Amino acid sequence: MKQIGIQDESSDSRAPVTAAVISADPAFRDALTTILASREIGIRLAVEIDSPLTEIADPELDELRRANPGIVFLDLEENPHVGLKFAEFLVESSISSALIGAGASASPELLLSAMQAGVSEFLTKPVTHEAVVSAIERIWRKKGKKLDLTRRTPGQLLVVFGAKGGSGSTTMCANLAVELHRLTRKKVLLLDLDLELGETALLYGVEPQFSVVDLMRNFHRVDTGLLASYIERHESGVELLSAPFEPADFEAVSGDRVRRVLEFLKQHYDYIVVDAPKTFNPATTAAFREADEIYLLVTADLPSIRNLTRSLPLLRNLRGRKALEDWLRLVVNRFEPDLEIPISDIERTLSMKVYGTLRNDYSAVMTSINHGRPVVTDGKSAYAKDIRSLAAQITGVPVEKPSKSFIKGLFGSFRSNGRSPGAAPLDVGAPTESRVIADE
Repeated sequence: MKQIGIQDESSDSRAPVTAAVISADPAFRDALTTILASREIGIRLAVEIDSPLTEIADPELDELRRANPGIVFLDLEENPHVGLKFAEFLVESSISSALIGAGASASPELLLSAMQAGVSEFLTKPVTHEAVVSAIERIWRKKGKKLDLTRRTPGQLLVVFGAKGGSGSTTMCANLAVELHRLTRKKVLLLDLDLELGETALLYGVEPQFSVVDLMRNFHRVDTGLLASYIERHESGVELLSAPFEPADFEAVSGDRVRRVLEFLKQHYDYIVVDAPKTFNPATTAAFREADEIYLLVTADLPSIRNLTRSLPLLRNLRGRKALEDWLRLVVNRFEPDLEIPISDIERTLSMKVYGTLRNDYSAVMTSINHGRPVVTDGKSAYAKDIRSLAAQITGVPVEKPSKSFIKGLFGSFRSNGRSPGAAPLDVGAPTESRVIADE
């Protein structure tokens, strides 16, 4: 990851910027954590002190001295008088080369007192990405240095949603992530948001020490370095942020926190594949709102098609007036040429074109699940070939044709079936209440 560099006008040498935040306000700390760790900024948050200013003692001061942060964000809202005295102490002790104050409001009197105490910039809560970047840029200009910002586009968030338990969304996610990495050689994260019974770790044959819930509970402390401790790296090169082994406490997983975690992760990965649960809980709806593309996985049976029909109005409402074809992708799993419900009927019923199909290769898929190895490692599997072609379709990276000495048919074409003109829509019945079963 590229970081902000402090660069003297006369020199090309650069040093990464570190920062400290002193605030008893968790919302302020969380916002700064996300903003500073973004791929655009990349400042490492080295120290975070959440104690009230009146309770800061030698252990916290020693931590600050060891970190020697280039910037200290100092929250003055709770006790401005004590905060300004503490700012003077930080400047006199040379603990930081720059102070940025923060508060709910900034009266002329407070701004003048803050400037006299050594505070270089002031941020009004709630802080924004633009305000933080502007404040940092002004500080370095005053110091005769310039800020090297490498702006990078956030990664793509791809959410896979199967409206019926057992539709195969977890298998699709685990294998699609591997192929996205294999085709592009970019950073890919597989994120399991099925917080009750997620099984992505099982499909990768790993036993992660931490989960996405652990990350969310400690998000206020997470920087780029700490993020790595929550990630499990698979031998394929894909990184995994798994669901907890035991069902999670949903009080720690608000929709807003999921949204901020997703924004944070998009700054660190080129592709994030999300295995969404079959329930419209706050975590799921937050992922739907943040997704660049949502892949609706359906099997050619009435329960699956009916559940997807019932889900579409909510999905449309979450995304407003944005055209469906811009972000919704319909994928038919367990495809066979002689399906009892043909592709054309599925398209007509859902009023969507099929984006692609995944062939029914039950034996290869189940063998891969039971052995904890993605099925795409089996070059002979029809399902693996279709996943590979789907990944190529998503990335725009063409699949290389194998040489004669390579496994025959390693890369298969993505299959689709045409629309049958005049076919009547399926009768999926009126919506009734039902409990959605978690995917296997």
